[in-house]
Amino acid sequence: MFSRIKDAALEKAILMVVKPKIERYGEIRSFSLDTTARVISAEIKLRGEPIPVIVSEAHYELEKAGAENYLIVSGIKLSREWAQNILEDHFPEIKLKIPEYLVPLIG
Repeated sequence: MFSRIKDAALEKAILMVVKPKIERYGEIRSFSLDTTARVISAEIKLRGEPIPVIVSEAHYELEKAGAENYLIVSGIKLSREWAQNILEDHFPEIKLKIPEYLVPLIG
């Protein structure tokens, strides 16, 4: 139960970091994080698209580079074939800078 409470708090904190990066393209409708399996899933309603894109199997890890902390997301599976192809061809991993206060919660 504590793990689920921790995950829920962390989901809210990560959404604060990710939402501004997504706003131009659409809206995050749902977001979940499993710190035990280190997996992220989400539903994103892209602008101009009638059906949301489902993000699944997005594995994450932490990376520290100097004073900066990053959440590295890889192995992302998308519900749209064209978007999946773009990810695989150009973005095998996504690196998001995260604030220091999130590191103990994620790690």
